[in-house]
Formats: sequence, C-alpha cells, structure tokens
Amino acid sequence: MAKKDFDIDFDFDEAYGFDAKSFAGDEAFDDSVNTDEFTDEELGLSPKDQAAGSDDFDLDGDLDEFLNMGEEEPQPEQTWQEPEDDDWQSEEVPQEPEEEYTEQYDGEEVYDEQPEYDEEEPADYEGEYDESYEEEGEEEAPRKEKKPRRPMKLPKLPKLPKLKTPNIFTKFFDLYFGPVLHKEQREEPVDPDNPRRRRRKSRSQIFKEVYLPPILVCVCLIMVLTFVMGSLSNAIERRQIDKQNQQSQLDASISQAEQIAAQGEQILTEAEELAAGYDYDKAIEKLESIGDLTQHPEVAAKRAEYETAKNSLVEYKDPTLIPNLSFHVLIEDMTRAKQDAELGGSYNKNFVTTGEFSKILNQLYTNGYVLVDFNSFIAANTDLDGNQKFMVKSILLPEGKKPVMLTETMVNYFEYMVDGDGDHYADAKGDGFASKLVIDGNGDIKAEYIDASGQTLVGNYDFVPILEDFIAEHPDFCYQGARAILAVTGTQGVFGYRCNTSYISSISQQYYDEQVAGAKEIANALRDKGYTIACFTYNNEAYAKLSVAQIQADLQSWTSQVVNVIGQVDTFVFARTSRLTEYGASSNAFQVMYTSGFRYYISNDTTPYTEVNDTYVRQNRLMVTGENMQHKSSMFSGLFDTNAVLELSTRGSVPTG
Repeated sequence: MAKKDFDIDFDFDEAYGFDAKSFAGDEAFDDSVNTDEFTDEELGLSPKDQAAGSDDFDLDGDLDEFLNMGEEEPQPEQTWQEPEDDDWQSEEVPQEPEEEYTEQYDGEEVYDEQPEYDEEEPADYEGEYDESYEEEGEEEAPRKEKKPRRPMKLPKLPKLPKLKTPNIFTKFFDLYFGPVLHKEQREEPVDPDNPRRRRRKSRSQIFKEVYLPPILVCVCLIMVLTFVMGSLSNAIERRQIDKQNQQSQLDASISQAEQIAAQGEQILTEAEELAAGYDYDKAIEKLESIGDLTQHPEVAAKRAEYETAKNSLVEYKDPTLIPNLSFHVLIEDMTRAKQDAELGGSYNKNFVTTGEFSKILNQLYTNGYVLVDFNSFIAANTDLDGNQKFMVKSILLPEGKKPVMLTETMVNYFEYMVDGDGDHYADAKGDGFASKLVIDGNGDIKAEYIDASGQTLVGNYDFVPILEDFIAEHPDFCYQGARAILAVTGTQGVFGYRCNTSYISSISQQYYDEQVAGAKEIANALRDKGYTIACFTYNNEAYAKLSVAQIQADLQSWTSQVVNVIGQVDTFVFARTSRLTEYGASSNAFQVMYTSGFRYYISNDTTPYTEVNDTYVRQNRLMVTGENMQHKSSMFSGLFDTNAVLELSTRGSVPTG
C-alpha cells in the first residue's frame, strides 16, 4: 500500500492512541515545516553515520514496509468507489468472510477489528457543511444523516505454507549443523567498541559452541550404545552359558546313564565269566553289587538263572582220583628236534608237540573234563600254633563233568634246546622249541620262537599261551579260575631268562639284571592268571638217588638262585620219575623238604592218586610222552584218544625202553 492510498477515514489517532498535542507539547503542531531547510548534521545524518552503515530514511518506502510487514508481495491497489446510485444504502453489499488478521507492531499485537468512529464529523467529510452551526454555537444545527461507512477492507494476506512438525533429528540438525552449513545463520558476537559491528568468533568458540556439543552427544550415544550392546552381549552370553549348563547337565545325565549301563554290562560280563567257571556264589555276589536289582531287570533275571544253575551242581566225591597230566615243554617243530643227532630220539620219546597238546585239550573238553588245581578241592587253614592244616573241600560241577589237573615241567627252555652255537643266546640252530615266555602288546602271555630261517616270532609256541587261548574260547573248561602247575629248575634260570648268577661272569652284570627283571615280570603275570609255580629241583636231579645232604644242598641252591627271583613256592615236582619212598616225621629227606617250605609233593606214576592229610598233600602225575601215548595208551583211557592225538607223520616210529 502506498502512502497516498491510505484511507482518510481511518482515525489513526483514535485507533492507536496518538495525541499530537501531548507529543508536541504546548506548541501548536506546524505541519508546514520543510525538512529540506535542515542540514544532515542537524538531522543526525552525518557522513560518519552514513559511513557506519546508516541509510537514508525513505518515508514512503519505510511506511509502506511497516504497514505491509508480514506480506511477501505487495497486493494490487484497492480503492473504494461510490456507487453511481444514491440508493447504495439499500443494496446489500456482499460481505466476504471475516478473517482474523493479526499484525505485530513493536511487540504489540493489533487485531483486525472494526474501528469505532467518532460521532463528530471529520473535517474532511465529503458532505454539506452547515456554517450556521459554527456561528450560532448555542443552537444545534440540524445534521444531515450520516451515510453508513463501508468497512475498511484490508488487503488479503497470502496463506503461509504449513510447516512440518520438527522431530528430534531435524531439531538436532538445525541446532548443531545448521550454523556449520549456513554461515549466514551464525550470530557473530557484538563488538563492544562498535555495537553495530559484530566480532568474528574464534575457532575455540566455534568448537565449543558448534562442535563440542554434538561430540559430547555422540560420546554419550556411543557410551549408551556400548552399554546396551554390552548388556545384550552379557545377556546372550548368559543365555549361552545357561544353554551350555543345561547341555552339560543333559550330557552328564546321559553320561551317568551310559556309565550305569556300561557298569551294568561290565558287571554282567564279569559275572558271566565267574559263572562259566562254576563259581556261582561269586557270580551272584557280583550281580548284587550293582544295587537294587528291581531297577535292573536283566541283572535280576541273570541272578535267578545262576541260582538255578547253582542248585543243579553235583559234588565230585572222590578227589583222590583226580588225574594230573604232566608235560615237558612242547616241541614246535618236531622235524628240527629229530635232526639233533644226540637228543633227537630222546625228544621223540619224552616230549609232546604243540599240535598234539592242542588236540589233547580238545578231547579233554569233549569228554567232560574241567581244569582244576589244588585250591579247587583242598582248603588250607592255619591253627593257633601257626601250623598249616589241610582238608578236602567239595568240588561242585554240573552233572557229567569231571576234574583234571595239568602240569608242565622244565619251563626253563634249556640252552641245549634253543642255543645251537653255545653263545647263551637262542638262535635258528635250536631244536625247534620256544626260547622263552614274553608279554605281548596286548598284555597276554606268549612264547617267543626262532624258526629255522632265524626269524623271531611271538605266539602260541608252548603250553601256556595255547592253554590261555583255549580257556578264552571255552571258559567252562576252567573251574573257578584254576590254571596249571609250572615247574622250573634253577641252573639256567627260569622261563627262558638266564637269571643264574653264573651269567654275571660269563656275560655281564647288566645282562643278568635284565634277565632277572624279565623273569620277575613273567612270574607275576603267571600268578595273576592263576598258575602255580613249582620247584623241579635246582639241578634237575632224581631225589630218590640223592642223600639227605645232597637234597639239602640242592634246595639251598634253589633258595639262593631262584627264590629271590620268583619268590617262595610250596609245590615240589620230582624230576626224572623219582619220588620219596617215605613221607612224614620218620623221613629225613621229607623233613629237609618240608622245612624248605614245600607242602605239595607231586611224583611220577602211571595211575592217578591224591593224598590229603593234616600237614601235606602228595599226588601222582601221569607223564604224557610220545612213548606213553604210543606204547602205554591205557594210562590215558577215558581222558583222550592217543591214536587221534599222535602225529606219527612227523614222529615216525616212537622209541621205547
């Protein structure tokens, strides 16, 4: 709106409370003042002020800008024109909807209201003027009826665009990054020397005001995120730990169940081995060690089975008739044995091959024999004076089963059997015998054998490993863990180990120590299996031909050379088919042997016999040889068939006499 377009009917003084008299004082307001008469200095518009940034005041422009503040573009001029008709009052003027309009001037809000008009006629009213009213003063001149004024219509303001509601991100951006991206939005600090001039902010101020707050906010956000992520990580880790604990508990319960199941299987296996050896009492005791049998129905069923089997056993009533089959060490290769010009005939006559021994075991098993030892039917008790007393105890076997004992002598593997060149070491020039007993990688007792080509082999090349394999295949052949009797001499060591002190001088102390260690290992392994180690005299002597003094000397050598290696033994096997003619207190030879610790005496004979008295036990053994099998087969009647056992294809004609 231009200055000249201002509506003269608008009473500015009354609307805004402007009093010209109070503003001007007592002096009358002179509107005829010409501002051109004043200088710039008098008006406060010196060149210095203009240089400082003051501009010429444009009355028209500034007034228009003041009246049009808030408007983006000036609206076209609108003037009111009086209708041509004098009867405009009767016409209805269309009224536009009133819009509330608010403008703000100098901090005060001015509302668009209809102005209140004075009852007095304005001086510039365009009607007839009655001069008589002014002159007369007292009499009121008649007034012409005022024409109703058309309300002043202010220009219509443009509709401002609707602002979007700011969110936290836009506020944050405008607060911290707006001044950085838009330099014109930065407020420069005021220069105290020149208020109109603003001083540029320093870098530290910009950093503190612009960069530091968002950095702090970012640090806080990072810390919050770190805390949140740490909490989530801890929660996940705790959950994983809980899962692992649950899995561990589950695995532990499964493992415990597996252990219980494995323990049950182990108990069943051990009980089965005991029951296979007719030791049903120990088998039942083993089963009951698992605990409450109601929780283990398979164990309870097995226990009932063993009770029934135990009740079906019968007593073998005459232990004196138990046969004891005796063998020398076995020949692995009869062809090599017979090639010995000096001893070949003796080997054929007095020894049994490994193949023949295996056949004998099979025939014994087929004929219902069960392997027993002295502990199977003899109980040894010690009285108050420390004397050992023996008595017979019952052997309980299934109906049709019979006991039998086994003995092997000369389990020394003499050098003349295995050392062909006489250097004290076994070699391929040996006579086809095993050289010694050894422990293999599985912990089993085997025999070492050097074949004709000089190759050293470990396997079933003698009595013990063959018997062990047979019992493993036929556990019911062994009565309550019984094993055979193994008799050794002492002149060349035991079990193939040269542990006689004479080898210290002939070979070395180290060699002797090694041989002693090997012999002890084998002796312990044999005892663990249940074998009985016996004395076969120290020097392979016939005691029936020796004096008491000679017997005593031989036993002293035994004690000094052998007992320190294999330990004390209480079983004595007479060598060379000899025997004592008299036992008891009246026999000096017997007293020498008894004081040496022997309680079981086994001599050579053709018929089975066992005697058990208070102080000792004596027994006959049946020598199983090539000669006896071929020429005295009746000795083994009922035990095995000699014709099915003898390997005449390799033996040929067996010597006799």
